[in-house]
Formats: sequence, C-alpha cells, structure tokens
Amino acid sequence: MEADPLFGRPWKIAGRFDTFESADKKRKQLSSNKNLQVKVKRQLKGFVVKTRSTLEEQPKRLSRKKQRKEKMNDR
Repeated sequence: MEADPLFGRPWKIAGRFDTFESADKKRKQLSSNKNLQVKVKRQLKGFVVKTRSTLEEQPKRLSRKKQRKEKMNDR
C-alpha cells in the first residue's frame, strides 16, 4: 500500500461562515479548480472552508554549506 503524498500537508483557511449553506457555496466555487482539495469543517462557532494544493512540490535544495555539513556527519 502506497503512502498518500499529500499526507501531512497543511490546510489553509479560505473563509469562515456562520451557516453551512454559505460555506458549501464557497466550497463549490473553489472546487472548480482541479489542483485544489477543498473541505468544510464544523467548529464551535460556525463553519470553516479549508483548501490545499494537490500539486507535489519539488524538494528544496540545500545550500552548499548545509550539504557539506551533512556530508561530514555521514562519515
């Protein structure tokens, strides 16, 4: 079984709403984007619409100083 590449990726809040209907309207509006996951979460006071990108980001390249430090630690 493969691990989900999006597992652990943080969600960003797109908006807060008092009613589910208004939150669902915003969710439907945002879900037209194919590269975006959208969900509605119920909270104590209202509802929140959260989003995150489904595009996989390239790993950040380490600076030469950090590369050298890691190389020294591997020895």
